[in-house]
Amino acid sequence: MASFPKQMRITNETQLQTLFESGKNISSGGITLKYIQSQVEFKVGFSAPKRLHATAVTRNLLKRRMRESFRLQKHILGNSFCGVGYFLYTKKEVKSSNEIYRAFTALLAKWRDCET
Repeated sequence: MASFPKQMRITNETQLQTLFESGKNISSGGITLKYIQSQVEFKVGFSAPKRLHATAVTRNLLKRRMRESFRLQKHILGNSFCGVGYFLYTKKEVKSSNEIYRAFTALLAKWRDCET
């Protein structure tokens, strides 16, 4: 498994606030994507809320599965795609890697086809 490079991570707090205040939503398979179309950069983040998954072990497992599914399928978006997105795991039950992979296939295709 390859690492998730820092230049692809959302590290700016104001960027995250803007994303949650004015971003759009797409949902598929218990995963919600909040996104803003950007002209200059491509960054993503992942989260599993503590109110749905009490233990850190479960939250980390879900985030690892989401990051790996994204890494394997980011080619769907293309090399020239620009945008900022934040993936939230919104289901109470823990899904398998295959179910998360299928949800990411649909999410990334919808994100790519969204208007700019």
